[in-house]
Amino acid sequence: MSKKDTVNNIMKHKRLIIISLLAAGIILMILLVYILTYVNNKPKPFASDSNVKITNKCDYFDFTVEAVTIQLKESSKGANDAQIKYRGTITNVKEKVSNVKLSVEIHTNWTTKTDNTGSEASFTTTTLNNSTSTYHTSDTTIKLGNGYPVKVMPLVRVKKPTIYAKVTFDVATPASMHGESGTETLTVYYKIPYSQYYVDGFTTLM
Repeated sequence: MSKKDTVNNIMKHKRLIIISLLAAGIILMILLVYILTYVNNKPKPFASDSNVKITNKCDYFDFTVEAVTIQLKESSKGANDAQIKYRGTITNVKEKVSNVKLSVEIHTNWTTKTDNTGSEASFTTTTLNNSTSTYHTSDTTIKLGNGYPVKVMPLVRVKKPTIYAKVTFDVATPASMHGESGTETLTVYYKIPYSQYYVDGFTTLM
């Protein structure tokens, strides 16, 4: 095909070509909006803290969160009574720790909105030092700001929220050169998706 024939074919189908390019441009713009929305609205748990690193691992004990009761949907009358009642658990304590505190926040993808400002729960025992014991917090309720699923954008629904947990505790430091000992305060951050805090057979749906 000669160069002239190619130009003639382009001119002959220029309307179709223009429409195709416009359609491709619109699709790319929509995809870009979705990508930027997701990237720019990733959850920022415990935003007031510095150097928040989700590790899901602690060298001193094992930690889990389980939901005691869950209600994610709004009531039939439109009242927002969505809530999660949760319980923190520590097992397999390897070294004596004390002043253990738990804070929890609820976040969803696609939005930076936090469902609560930080719900705190206390362990029934302030000093944990037995590897064979199980330590629980009191059952604590978080009122959710939204019923789920949450409509974020067209074609985007967040079905379940994610729990972010912050565990702060004191651990003994080695004796100093002067023979004195002290404590060091450590913090561990956890990300707990619905599949982990919802325990089938234990959780009761309200």
